[in-house]
Amino acid sequence: MPEGKLTIESVTVRPVLLPLKRPIVSKVGLFDEWPLLLIDLYTEEGLVGRSYLEPYLEQAARYLVPAIEDIAERFSGEALGPVDFFDQARKALSLIGLEGLSMIAVSGVDMALWDALAKAADMPLAVYLGGTLGAVPAYNSNGLWLSPVHSLGEEAAELIEEGGFNALK
Repeated sequence: MPEGKLTIESVTVRPVLLPLKRPIVSKVGLFDEWPLLLIDLYTEEGLVGRSYLEPYLEQAARYLVPAIEDIAERFSGEALGPVDFFDQARKALSLIGLEGLSMIAVSGVDMALWDALAKAADMPLAVYLGGTLGAVPAYNSNGLWLSPVHSLGEEAAELIEEGGFNALK
């Protein structure tokens, strides 16, 4: 296998709706389920790179799944590194447009290709990209800024308790 390159064989995309314990509150609505697209990119070298997309809207899967499948099919059989793939995929989509759904689809395949490449190197992706492993400070965010003021204190206490967080957004 050429260093930094893998040969795309196929892709499987599974749309799922993740039920949420606590609804997400946003300016555009309340979400009690969260849509995900789970992407498995199979390579001729026997590796599977995985990624996921969060398209916000359940109906976006109708457009994104075929776009992801088309992009992977277009590059099937080609040995590519992620940078080459991203550049060539952008060029292949230039007549459709280089923003919105087309770039979201390219990004899903791109992330899966990076994952497969890190697996080929037998390294965590963060390390493969030059980073280190370690704890990452996190906070709980659940739309508190959009909740009625009278419920903020109680909800903030519940959010801190739920995940053992010491910070909120």
